[in-house]
Amino acid sequence: MKLFKLVKYIFLLFVLGVSVMIIFLWNIQEDLPDSNISEYFPNEITKIYDNNYDLLYHVGARDRFYIEYEDIPPEMIQAIISAEDKTFFQHQGYDVGGIINAFIVNLKNIYSKNNNNYVGASTITQQLVKNILLNNDQTITRKVKELILSIRIENNYSKEFILELYLNEIYFGRRSYGIASAANNYFNKSIFDLDIHEFAYLAALPKGPNNYDPSKNYQKAFDRRNYVLKQMFLNSFLNETELELFSSKEIILSKKNIKKYNLDYKTDYILQQLSQNSISSNAFYIQSTIDQNLQNIAEKSLLDNLLSFEKKYKKWSGSFKDINKIQELNYSPHWFIGKVEKIHTNSVDFKLLNTGEVVKVIDDLNLFGPDKQKPSSFLALDEYVYLTLIDDQYYLAQDLDINGSVLVMDPFNGNILAMVGGTNYKKSNFNRATQAFRQPGSSIKPFIYASALENKLYLPNSLILDSNVLLEQGPNLPIWIPKNYSDQSYGEMTFRKALENSNNLITLKIGLDLGINQISNFFEDINLYKKNENKDVYSSLLGAIENNLLNITKTYSIFLNGGYLVEPNIIKKVVSDQGELVANQDYYSCNFCNFEISDRSYRKPQFQSNQESVISPQTSFQILSILRGAVERGTGKSLNNIQYPLAGKTGTTNDSKDLWFFGLTPKFVVGVYVGYDTPKKIGYRETGSSVALPIFKSFMETYLKEHEDNQNIDFFIPNDIILKKVDANTGKFESENSSIIEYFTKDQLETINNLNKVNSIGGIN
Repeated sequence: MKLFKLVKYIFLLFVLGVSVMIIFLWNIQEDLPDSNISEYFPNEITKIYDNNYDLLYHVGARDRFYIEYEDIPPEMIQAIISAEDKTFFQHQGYDVGGIINAFIVNLKNIYSKNNNNYVGASTITQQLVKNILLNNDQTITRKVKELILSIRIENNYSKEFILELYLNEIYFGRRSYGIASAANNYFNKSIFDLDIHEFAYLAALPKGPNNYDPSKNYQKAFDRRNYVLKQMFLNSFLNETELELFSSKEIILSKKNIKKYNLDYKTDYILQQLSQNSISSNAFYIQSTIDQNLQNIAEKSLLDNLLSFEKKYKKWSGSFKDINKIQELNYSPHWFIGKVEKIHTNSVDFKLLNTGEVVKVIDDLNLFGPDKQKPSSFLALDEYVYLTLIDDQYYLAQDLDINGSVLVMDPFNGNILAMVGGTNYKKSNFNRATQAFRQPGSSIKPFIYASALENKLYLPNSLILDSNVLLEQGPNLPIWIPKNYSDQSYGEMTFRKALENSNNLITLKIGLDLGINQISNFFEDINLYKKNENKDVYSSLLGAIENNLLNITKTYSIFLNGGYLVEPNIIKKVVSDQGELVANQDYYSCNFCNFEISDRSYRKPQFQSNQESVISPQTSFQILSILRGAVERGTGKSLNNIQYPLAGKTGTTNDSKDLWFFGLTPKFVVGVYVGYDTPKKIGYRETGSSVALPIFKSFMETYLKEHEDNQNIDFFIPNDIILKKVDANTGKFESENSSIIEYFTKDQLETINNLNKVNSIGGIN
């Protein structure tokens, strides 16, 4: 009887257990996600590259490159199977032998109180399910779901497909998802270029990437790598000699993996352009037009020159006692953090944080620090400061009040080659190249002179009287009497010389002869009237309008490309994570231009399909030649020592609140802006020549030092241009004082031959 009751109770417990199990499985079944993974594709990070496919920025938290199974090196497959799932190609999603073995090993570890060597029994399929269909919850429910889904997937998909997804999905540490990304981030190599011991190290990582980072615990990483190699040997993937050889190899990681791709002005602008073009910034490969070499040169040129400028006007702003504070600023990749090691009477020894090198900074410490004070009065031992390297000499650096921007553009297609929107993106993400609308001052003048030539109102050698101009501004307003920057008048001056020297009064006279409406219409055609509301006031002739560096630089391109207005572009190609070409900025040769490129040109221009001609090629070249004269003899003559074809124009506003320089070369146009974010006078008698131009000069000097092979080029000359030797002061042909070459069209020379005289104010009778 007792036996019967016992059997009865056991049977009831069995039925109850089965019932509970059925209900449990039924509930799980109802809550299971779809096991269809045929369309699954791992989320990839959007990556922004420069023009040469060097990575500029990661958008998002994950770094991933997808690689298909047939392209995965067999050594990688051997390594990962040996490390994670030896029976992968035999089991049906779960490994009974592995489960039993894990149970025994873990039981032994519990008995020996060894808490560090517990092992799991999850197959590769189960790990894949956990990663893409479930979560990391440590519950019985999740494990059962994982098992069920693994069996279903194994029944519906090939082992190769499962392994492909796994190797592209699994996390390897260091922002790396997938083996291709891990190879790049750990070794700075393609997955196809790794050696056996490197495959083994990657295979060791999924178990615990942070635990096996050599920089944290080299021995632990070394031992885990060698464990994988041993398993590969036991699985007959390696012979004994290979095992011994690869087990002795050091784990040497690339330093590249420590590089941080922080958002900056150019990458921020690229993301804005994607958004404006309805392109989602998720899982795309973006090839930008940025030339990283030019970008680096532009950044350093701006920062170094603004630092030098501030040293004339500003005292020391303070050091940092906390290393974390100075690192948070992340001021510039061109600045270095130095720790005060020793203070001398007139110099200081600093230990560079990045290299450990001790450098001596003499600098003009009293100038940059408190007046007539010793270094010990404003620096203390173990404090941190920024240092900058200029011409192999370290100098003190500090937080800058003044700011600026640099833009480098290809004038033939509008490609933005470099964009520097300020000195510190972290401190201020306000992009001064695109968002700062300021008065361009005298930099507007070449466009007025271009309109005068285009409308055949003047000739390059026309004589114009430099004298006072009285302008009525309206009812109840005083008469405006504009002046030249020097407050002087210079009598008769040629059209060329007036622009070379940025003469205000002659510019006004030319503008008045053209008519304010004519100028306004022309400015609208070339997009200089972006934000200006007063399009018909006389002051606009001297640059009292508002625009940004990007638009003005774009407009200067017309003098290099034959008179065509380009649209700025910073995105070259956009490719989806599926390999689909989403956007392509396609250029083609200008097959409708009515001019030929001379043999002296380094290349033929490339134009966008929507290119618009705003002035003739001849006019564009004539203004270019005058701007070249400005560099040789005028406001830009401090560039004279640079042995390279250059043209340029300075810009200075009233009270020197905004300073500009636009430099033109056969290859690119460079725009420079300098000013305070809250407009104020930059300095006594400071001009575009004294502040903005030196930035361009530094840029070109560095560029030419690195590109000596590109120096035998020149600006292209359109056809129908005739060279004449003229007197620089009178504009007369073949005089005793003939000193310059002037450029004319055939029509202009015919006009000159038919002229009886030239009006004293420059108009043609």
